[in-house]
Amino acid sequence: MNEFLASLKADLLDRRLLPLVALVAVALIAAIAYVALGGGSSAATPTAAATGPGSSTPAGLDTSQKTPETAVAEVTSGAVDQHHGSARNPFTPLPEPKAKAAAKTTTSSSSTTSSSSSSSSSSSGSSGGSTPSTPSTPSKPSTPAKPKTIYHVAVMFGQLPVTDTTPLTPYENLKLLTPLPSSTQALIVFRGVTAGGKSATFTLVGEAILHGEGSCLPSATQCEAIDLQSGKVEQLEYLSSTGQVLSYELKVVSITSEKASTASVKYALHGESKAGRELLSHDGLTAIPYLHYSADAGVLVFAGHGAFAARAHASAHHRSGR
Repeated sequence: MNEFLASLKADLLDRRLLPLVALVAVALIAAIAYVALGGGSSAATPTAAATGPGSSTPAGLDTSQKTPETAVAEVTSGAVDQHHGSARNPFTPLPEPKAKAAAKTTTSSSSTTSSSSSSSSSSSGSSGGSTPSTPSTPSKPSTPAKPKTIYHVAVMFGQLPVTDTTPLTPYENLKLLTPLPSSTQALIVFRGVTAGGKSATFTLVGEAILHGEGSCLPSATQCEAIDLQSGKVEQLEYLSSTGQVLSYELKVVSITSEKASTASVKYALHGESKAGRELLSHDGLTAIPYLHYSADAGVLVFAGHGAFAARAHASAHHRSGR
């Protein structure tokens, strides 16, 4: 061993190796100086900062202090252990305390304002409030339409002589403009009743000789319509195309009235006979002498102050006295 060291010493002191030995020595001195000055100061600074003044942590490997308020990571064993805290992304910026406080203040102020407004509205609704509400004017109920009077006429009409095999034909609830005895053989057309339901009026379709209790309009000598009261009878004589005289009888059995709604009145007006209307229009007999329809369904009134009605009754009296 001593011989080895002596040989090594002799080799090192050889003049050829002196420059290399000097270079190694300088490098060793520089490394020792770097460790002593630079490395020592950088290692000592974190220790002082971590321990702080008055710390009783012994010299050596530094460990962080464990507190119940913060999560602490220790690396003494080379592993990361976290206590009393939840993991978080280190790249997520922390919220600013001032912004949180401002947001909380805004939210609390808005909730306070809404609650105060709702309480004020509820208090104003319960106590009437400072501004009295204008009471709504109740709408007036619509006045129901007064029921109108409609009349029902029942007649009997047929050819004479009346026998058991050929009796008069009854016509119940006669519609306006109904041709009698039929639409194919029309001799008269029902026009309606006079005011108050006193009589029924019929238009003569052809020329006829009249005998009975009816009133001729416009006159006894120029009879275009017959006005016949309830229970009265009128006879009509017609000359056929063969020259034979044919006699017919018209009897007003009854004229009754009832109060009806507007819908019933409209139905009565629209229920008139189309065949009778076409017949009157074709023969130019739409107008009724001295009579016109009133606002009531199927009711005829005399035009003027009753002079025409008196003339019609005088015509009936003149005819019955013949």
